[in-house]
Amino acid sequence: MVSMTSEFDWFMITMPVFALIVWAIVMVGSMEKQPKFLDGAMAKKLFDVIFFGVFGIGIIVSLYYMLLRFVELLGNY
Repeated sequence: MVSMTSEFDWFMITMPVFALIVWAIVMVGSMEKQPKFLDGAMAKKLFDVIFFGVFGIGIIVSLYYMLLRFVELLGNY
C-alpha cells in the first residue's frame, strides 16, 4: 500500500472529518427551530446526494483496499 502507511494515518485523516460532521448534526439538531433553508426541496436533494456520495465513495474505497489486501495476502501465502 503506497498512500497510507498505517491505521494511525487513516485515523488522523478520518477522525477530524467525522468529528466535524457529528458536530454539525448535533448543532442543527439542538436548534429550537430548524433553519428555513433546510426545509426546501433543493436542500433535501443536496443532503441526499452528499450523504449517499460520502458513504458510497467510502464503501467503494474500503472495498478497493479490502480486495487489495486480500490479493496481497494471497500473494504472500
